[in-house]
Amino acid sequence: MRQMLDTMDRIFEDAMSFPGSGRTSVGEIRAPWDIMEDENEVKMRFDMPGLSKEEVKVSVEDDLLVIKGEHREEEGSKEEDSWWRGRSMSSYATRMLLPDNCDKDKVKAELKNGVLLVTIPKTKVERKVIDVEVQ
Repeated sequence: MRQMLDTMDRIFEDAMSFPGSGRTSVGEIRAPWDIMEDENEVKMRFDMPGLSKEEVKVSVEDDLLVIKGEHREEEGSKEEDSWWRGRSMSSYATRMLLPDNCDKDKVKAELKNGVLLVTIPKTKVERKVIDVEVQ
Protein backbone atom coordinates (compact mmCIF):
# COMPACT_ATOMS: atom_id res chain seq x y z
CA MET A 1 0.00 0.00 0.00
CA ARG A 2 2.80 2.41 0.91
CA GLN A 3 4.50 1.74 -2.45
CA MET A 4 1.28 2.62 -4.28
CA LEU A 5 0.98 5.90 -2.33
CA ASP A 6 4.60 6.77 -3.15
CA THR A 7 3.91 6.07 -6.84
CA MET A 8 0.79 8.28 -6.77
CA ASP A 9 2.80 11.09 -5.13
CA ARG A 10 5.51 10.81 -7.80
CA ILE A 11 2.94 10.84 -10.64
CA PHE A 12 1.32 13.96 -9.15
CA GLU A 13 4.68 15.70 -8.73
CA ASP A 14 5.69 14.79 -12.29
CA ALA A 15 2.43 16.20 -13.63
CA MET A 16 2.96 19.47 -11.76
CA SER A 17 6.58 19.96 -12.80
CA PHE A 18 7.71 21.24 -16.16
CA PRO A 19 10.70 20.05 -18.19
CA GLY A 20 13.83 22.00 -17.45
CA SER A 21 12.46 23.57 -14.29
CA GLY A 22 14.69 21.46 -12.05
CA ARG A 23 12.11 21.57 -9.26
CA THR A 24 8.47 20.89 -8.65
CA SER A 25 6.55 24.06 -9.38
CA VAL A 26 3.34 25.21 -10.90
CA GLY A 27 4.08 27.23 -14.02
CA GLU A 28 1.80 28.65 -16.61
CA ILE A 29 -1.31 26.57 -17.15
CA ARG A 30 -3.21 26.86 -20.42
CA ALA A 31 -6.62 28.45 -20.01
CA PRO A 32 -9.60 26.26 -21.05
CA TRP A 33 -10.49 28.84 -23.73
CA ASP A 34 -8.69 31.26 -26.01
CA ILE A 35 -9.58 33.97 -28.55
CA MET A 36 -7.41 35.13 -31.43
CA GLU A 37 -8.27 37.83 -33.93
CA ASP A 38 -6.76 39.12 -37.16
CA GLU A 39 -8.08 41.41 -39.89
CA ASN A 40 -10.08 38.59 -41.55
CA GLU A 41 -11.59 36.53 -38.74
CA VAL A 42 -12.05 35.80 -35.06
CA LYS A 43 -11.00 32.33 -33.87
CA MET A 44 -12.07 30.87 -30.54
CA ARG A 45 -10.97 27.68 -28.80
CA PHE A 46 -12.89 26.02 -25.97
CA ASP A 47 -11.75 22.87 -24.16
CA MET A 48 -14.73 20.51 -23.88
CA PRO A 49 -13.25 17.14 -22.85
CA GLY A 50 -15.57 14.14 -22.92
CA LEU A 51 -18.20 15.77 -25.13
CA SER A 52 -19.10 14.52 -28.60
CA LYS A 53 -20.31 16.76 -31.42
CA GLU A 54 -23.86 15.50 -30.83
CA GLU A 55 -23.68 16.86 -27.27
CA VAL A 56 -22.50 20.35 -28.28
CA LYS A 57 -24.72 23.10 -29.68
CA VAL A 58 -23.37 26.35 -31.13
CA SER A 59 -25.76 29.11 -32.20
CA VAL A 60 -25.90 32.84 -32.84
CA GLU A 61 -28.76 34.67 -31.12
CA ASP A 62 -28.88 38.29 -32.22
CA ASP A 63 -25.36 39.54 -31.35
CA LEU A 64 -24.50 36.66 -29.01
CA LEU A 65 -22.52 33.49 -29.70
CA VAL A 66 -24.11 30.77 -27.56
CA ILE A 67 -22.25 27.54 -26.79
CA LYS A 68 -23.86 24.71 -24.82
CA GLY A 69 -22.72 21.19 -24.12
CA GLU A 70 -23.86 18.43 -21.83
CA HIS A 71 -22.72 14.86 -21.26
CA ARG A 72 -24.39 12.43 -18.87
CA GLU A 73 -23.01 9.04 -17.99
CA GLU A 74 -25.00 6.51 -16.03
CA GLU A 75 -23.54 3.82 -13.81
CA GLY A 76 -20.76 1.80 -15.40
CA SER A 77 -21.43 -1.65 -16.77
CA LYS A 78 -18.41 -3.16 -15.00
CA GLU A 79 -19.04 -4.05 -11.37
CA GLU A 80 -15.52 -3.07 -10.29
CA ASP A 81 -16.00 0.42 -11.78
CA SER A 82 -19.43 1.12 -10.29
CA TRP A 83 -18.07 2.39 -6.95
CA TRP A 84 -15.90 4.90 -8.82
CA ARG A 85 -18.15 6.00 -11.63
CA GLY A 86 -21.67 6.16 -10.31
CA ARG A 87 -23.25 9.00 -12.20
CA SER A 88 -21.26 11.72 -13.79
CA MET A 89 -22.31 14.78 -15.72
CA SER A 90 -20.32 17.46 -17.41
CA SER A 91 -21.95 20.56 -18.81
CA TYR A 92 -20.78 23.74 -20.44
CA ALA A 93 -22.65 26.93 -21.25
CA THR A 94 -21.36 30.33 -22.31
CA ARG A 95 -22.58 33.43 -24.14
CA MET A 96 -20.25 35.91 -25.81
CA LEU A 97 -21.07 39.25 -27.38
CA LEU A 98 -19.88 39.34 -31.00
CA PRO A 99 -18.31 42.44 -32.54
CA ASP A 100 -20.39 44.41 -35.05
CA ASN A 101 -18.06 43.60 -37.95
CA CYS A 102 -18.64 39.81 -37.80
CA ASP A 103 -20.44 37.86 -40.52
CA LYS A 104 -22.83 36.00 -38.21
CA ASP A 105 -24.29 33.92 -41.06
CA LYS A 106 -20.92 32.28 -41.79
CA VAL A 107 -19.89 31.09 -38.32
CA LYS A 108 -18.18 27.67 -38.42
CA ALA A 109 -17.65 25.27 -35.52
CA GLU A 110 -15.66 22.05 -35.32
CA LEU A 111 -15.18 19.71 -32.37
CA LYS A 112 -12.02 17.63 -32.55
CA ASN A 113 -10.38 15.67 -29.73
CA GLY A 114 -12.35 17.50 -27.03
CA VAL A 115 -11.54 20.96 -28.39
CA LEU A 116 -14.22 23.17 -29.96
CA LEU A 117 -12.89 25.56 -32.60
CA VAL A 118 -15.20 28.39 -33.66
CA THR A 119 -14.31 30.60 -36.63
CA ILE A 120 -16.19 33.84 -37.32
CA PRO A 121 -15.30 35.73 -40.52
CA LYS A 122 -15.20 39.49 -40.37
CA THR A 123 -17.05 41.72 -42.79
CA LYS A 124 -15.39 44.62 -44.51
CA VAL A 125 -16.53 47.79 -42.83
CA GLU A 126 -16.13 50.84 -44.96
CA ARG A 127 -15.99 53.89 -42.83
CA LYS A 128 -17.02 57.16 -44.30
CA VAL A 129 -14.71 59.92 -43.18
CA ILE A 130 -15.83 63.52 -43.51
CA ASP A 131 -13.36 66.27 -42.84
CA VAL A 132 -14.93 69.01 -40.80
CA GLU A 133 -13.56 72.46 -41.25
CA VAL A 134 -12.41 74.02 -38.04
CA GLN A 135 -13.31 77.72 -37.86
